[in-house]
Amino acid sequence: WVPVAQAFSAWAAGDEKPLIEANAPDMSDLKGNAASENSNAVYTAVECADAKWPTSWAKWDRDNTELNKKYPFLTWSNAWMNLPCATWKSKQSTPIEVGAKSIAPVLIVQSERDAATPYQGGVELHRRLAGSRLITEQNAGSHGVTSLVNPCINTRVESYLLTGKVDAADVKCGPHATPVPPAPAAAKSLAQAPASELAKREELPAVR
Repeated sequence: WVPVAQAFSAWAAGDEKPLIEANAPDMSDLKGNAASENSNAVYTAVECADAKWPTSWAKWDRDNTELNKKYPFLTWSNAWMNLPCATWKSKQSTPIEVGAKSIAPVLIVQSERDAATPYQGGVELHRRLAGSRLITEQNAGSHGVTSLVNPCINTRVESYLLTGKVDAADVKCGPHATPVPPAPAAAKSLAQAPASELAKREELPAVR
């Protein structure tokens, strides 16, 4: 939260460099960039091989334009990320029908407003996996919620990974912690501080 706020504060004050740097790779980080590139390559290979994707750009354009009307936040960024699948040369599979009648307990964690993997998908997976448990993070929209500050979720996930045990019933948790707005006096002080000084200020809003 803090680095993002600092970058946008600098941009609002006329300095666009921190925002550009925050969105661009650090070319000196050779190891990190190689790992990131490999991760993206693996993602693309898995996505494109798992199913037969449309090869017509007209269909991609038509479908995503329609989706974007209702889901503008991630529709096109996800379309660009998966577009290599339209020209994928290797074998593409038929999607596997997920389901099981009797398996070890499965724990599913899903937030209600996940823009990348919609909540309905978690509910459907829960329905298909008999004996599974669903933890719903209500009024939250992050992707990958188990790494955020939410004891209601994290204690259950940790217990599951260590013992394999799940709750007797599905669980609904409140949203993960987010920054608390500072008091008016502190907010005014922050607004007047140069962006380069923000990291040093004690008035930075804490995470509840």
